Amino acid sequence: FGNIAFWAGFEQAGSSLNVFAAQSTDRTLWGLLDDPFPATWYQSVNPASVILFAPLFAALWLALGKRGIEPSTPVKFCLGLWLLGLAFIAMVAGAIEARSGLAGPQWLLITFVVVTWGELCLSPVGLSMVTKLAPAHLQSFFMGLWYFTFSLANLLAGELARFSTRLESGEVTFLMDGLPGFYLMLIIAPIAVGTALLLLVPTLKRWMNGVH
Repeated sequence: FGNIAFWAGFEQAGSSLNVFAAQSTDRTLWGLLDDPFPATWYQSVNPASVILFAPLFAALWLALGKRGIEPSTPVKFCLGLWLLGLAFIAMVAGAIEARSGLAGPQWLLITFVVVTWGELCLSPVGLSMVTKLAPAHLQSFFMGLWYFTFSLANLLAGELARFSTRLESGEVTFLMDGLPGFYLMLIIAPIAVGTALLLLVPTLKRWMNGVH
């Protein structure tokens, strides 16, 4: 469930965040460019951040492992979900700013970078754990089940993006009016799921039988 929650938020990059980039964001980089660049260029921030930060995260886990304090896989999942939620704080600020004009590009940049940090906590260990924990004769089945969660996440991501239009129009609200309420929801939901998962960490570690 944590995997579904994370990727449903992550995949807003290609839907609701891309719409925000196209319609509500200054794409001249604070006036430095004569013409706005395409909104889809923001999609390059994630892969660029992966290349930039992956070695740093790998070094961090190794350093913590040498000290015997590297987080377990379930805790890394929690960290990934928390970072996903924290990333959307910037989007709340951006959506509020967009009420009086175009939002600055920094809000999307911050969001994409912090979401990538969450991805680097969660994604590299997920598939590895499936292969390590699944019985040998069921590895293919559980691998397929793992990828099935991604399809559910993308389905949920699409429904969330569609729901954002209802919030933006004022048809419904979530604690705040308009798009700020939508992004607030994307803060609260993954942090809540990550916190619930943290409560299950001792049980999950017992079930993992020493696998890290």
